[in-house]
Amino acid sequence: MRKKQQESIRRQRRTLDQQIAALQGKILALREREARMQVKTDPVLRLVASALKSIDKALAATANAGMRKSLGEARSILADGLGLDGAELKPAPRRSAAVTDDLPDALLSYVRSNPGQRGEHISAALSTDASTIRPVMKRLIADGKVRSQGQKRGMTYEAV
Repeated sequence: MRKKQQESIRRQRRTLDQQIAALQGKILALREREARMQVKTDPVLRLVASALKSIDKALAATANAGMRKSLGEARSILADGLGLDGAELKPAPRRSAAVTDDLPDALLSYVRSNPGQRGEHISAALSTDASTIRPVMKRLIADGKVRSQGQKRGMTYEAV
């Protein structure tokens, strides 16, 4: 009951315009995610997304105003075809092999120097996301190098 009251108080502190802006941001994020999912499954959309990336690279490389205008128009048409409504298609960031190979050592070092940190704090400190850290952390726990306490988002880690 107390948690609901606190949530209600927190919601009341935001103005109606702030709440609307937050919801519009969530709607835009959902639309972008849906567009990315469609691009992954439809081969035609994958090719269009690839063309968009090539146009973006060409836009970055050229200084010719006429060429930039033509490329911008082509990009706009392709983006409309994907249903992005002016939003950029941002693929999930890929990590190089060098980064993922160094991650267990970086995690272990960070946990040793900062015991009791939660996963979200660790991922923020290492400039990555929790989904990248999670499997590596599980491996470190299985190897007996790290110990966890708590559950779900309240889980903290410390080196053994």
